[in-house]
Amino acid sequence: MAVSRRSFVATIGSGTAGLIAAPLLNWRGHEALFAQGTPERQEDRLLASKPGMIRIDSNENPNGPGQRVFEAVTKHFGMSNRYPVKEPNDLVATIAKLHGVQPANVILGCGSGELLRAAVFAFTSPTKALVAPEPTFESPANFAKFLKHPVNAPPVDKKLSLDLDPMADASKGAGLVYFCNPNNPTATVHSKSDVVAFVERVNRASPETTILVDEAYHEYVEDKSYGSVVQLAISNPSVVVTRTFSKVFGMAGLRAGYAIGNPDTLKKMSAWLLGSNVNQLALAAASVAVVDAAHIAAEQKKNAEARAMTRKFFADAGYTVHAAEANFMMVDVRRDAKAFKMECVKHGVAIGRQFPAVPNYARISFGTVAEMKKAIPVFKTVLANTVSTSH
Repeated sequence: MAVSRRSFVATIGSGTAGLIAAPLLNWRGHEALFAQGTPERQEDRLLASKPGMIRIDSNENPNGPGQRVFEAVTKHFGMSNRYPVKEPNDLVATIAKLHGVQPANVILGCGSGELLRAAVFAFTSPTKALVAPEPTFESPANFAKFLKHPVNAPPVDKKLSLDLDPMADASKGAGLVYFCNPNNPTATVHSKSDVVAFVERVNRASPETTILVDEAYHEYVEDKSYGSVVQLAISNPSVVVTRTFSKVFGMAGLRAGYAIGNPDTLKKMSAWLLGSNVNQLALAAASVAVVDAAHIAAEQKKNAEARAMTRKFFADAGYTVHAAEANFMMVDVRRDAKAFKMECVKHGVAIGRQFPAVPNYARISFGTVAEMKKAIPVFKTVLANTVSTSH
């Protein structure tokens, strides 16, 4: 039976979502709802998903995956009744070739979220802390706390960049350092030379500490000093790099990610992964998405256009945006960010939640240009009507 795009999507929405989504412990696109475990967060996400809402709250790609992904998933749908056998190896081989590494240097995850949790399991303990700056993507710290493992959380600096000196100091004797670059939620980025120097410093002071560099937003960075440290992860067994298909590839709901590192280091993480952790359809989708250079370039261009327009509005209005090296940015709205968010929701625009460490900063993901043209007047109205508060 032929399956149209419309009927395929309808089928997913009406009952097959669990097959495709396969949420294992955590899902990055929906911001670690399970990890936080709070009814308030669940209500927040349900509110954002109401019909007609402009959803720029969870750093998702508003355009979705490319045509090649749709065709691959549709073609592979007949294999949904089978456990993956050869397909994971095929995807690993494709990723390895793309990065110029060996298949033994790659492991797959149900999104990069599963890999982050596996790293916390593998490298932290009641006596080996996790170092995760504040604020950053919360899933690793939340999971470490769940395990009752200590967490050291050096605050970001005044421009919301990761403060590498305090992070290095906190890393002495730690089990794992979580280095999100670009950082979520601050959209700040560190140069490749900064990351390499940081790793060398931690290696000298604490040789048993593992550094996980999360490059989820790698493709969106425009800063010329930035660079991936995948090759460092191959040569240095204390470094692991994670990537996800949830962002530029537009596959947040399909759940696929990968880690690159030394085989012995990855084996420690693999012990905490489930078998068949990436489903048949996600494997098919990821295999074509990761090599679709034209689609990646198109998504980068679309994001850059929406980013420039949104950033210009806030800058022209006198609001501080320190960086936007991702598909989102943080804006100092000079008032309580939660109150600002809820006012935006009343006007049909859902933005990111408040982060306690920076309570006056609102995180805004970039939607399509058309969506941002609708969202910007809402921001203007809310900023004009909401009483400002001092820092």
